[in-house]
Amino acid sequence: MRYLAAIGLSMALWAGPLWAQDIFELVQRGDALLAKGAPQLALVEYEKALNLGAGSALFLNRLAGLYMQTTAYDKAAAVLHKSLREDPKQLPVYSALGEAFLAMGKIDSAVFYVEQARIIAPASSTIYSSLGFLYMQKGQVERAREQLDRAVELDEKNAEAHRLYGFYYSQLDSLDQAIASYERMSQLQPNEVEPFNNMAFLHASAKRYSEALKYYKMAKERAQDPYLAQAIEGNIEAVRAIVAGKMRARYILVKNRIKAEEVLAKLGQGLDFALVAQQNSIAPNAQDGGDLGFFGPGELMPAFEETVMQLEVGELSEIVEIPMGFMIIQRLN
Repeated sequence: MRYLAAIGLSMALWAGPLWAQDIFELVQRGDALLAKGAPQLALVEYEKALNLGAGSALFLNRLAGLYMQTTAYDKAAAVLHKSLREDPKQLPVYSALGEAFLAMGKIDSAVFYVEQARIIAPASSTIYSSLGFLYMQKGQVERAREQLDRAVELDEKNAEAHRLYGFYYSQLDSLDQAIASYERMSQLQPNEVEPFNNMAFLHASAKRYSEALKYYKMAKERAQDPYLAQAIEGNIEAVRAIVAGKMRARYILVKNRIKAEEVLAKLGQGLDFALVAQQNSIAPNAQDGGDLGFFGPGELMPAFEETVMQLEVGELSEIVEIPMGFMIIQRLN
């Protein structure tokens, strides 16, 4: 939410003359602290102003925005409810309540408030796409589709609706329709990484590797975050490895079968493979989570390669005995 100028807030506050001056000064101090990058300290001043009687919708919305920024979602919701009592026709407040309740995992409440926003603004494409997202979170995919259809009917250029269409079709394994939705999103938001990255992933899932490489490169060109660019480069390398016939796997090596059985049991319970490798493997790459990277035919011992080739992606092997000990292997691509 936008922060309002302190003078604008002070004129909207109701209190006696001395209290109004105190409130104005508290808000000013909060503003100054916020400008210095100290939101928690700013909150202290704003809360003092609230306790002294600051209660206009403008002030309450501003305080709620700060609560949202500091992840105090329950407090944000309480303040936003007060704001609605001041003015029940504030469309952004209903949407903000939806965001707060979603952040708290209370999806039904989030849906309720966004539905209230829809009643106030039945021609808002954005509200319908927000409802589509929430109904997907509830697992009501067909209800979600109805909201997205309405969103695009109202505004065909609603990029968020096309993004959610892509997710919807991906869940149905309708890859080409999902790709078409992300393609439309990319036309509306040509500098965004997400649609290109998603199209690349879907093409790779369909084993259209040249298309996947093309879109991964387009995603990387748009990535401003160096960590994101590095992650995309990792995907490019993975696709190139597949094209080259290379495999990728990780393993845990222990000295005896009893220990191997203990490790396999831990993995069967869902413990993280990399963590189990770091804690138990005697292999030199234990601290890397047992990851071997990419390798081609003939580069590793035959027993290892044969085991990897028999595994599905993500599948764990049984215990494999080798001269150095006993291994559990997981295929990664």
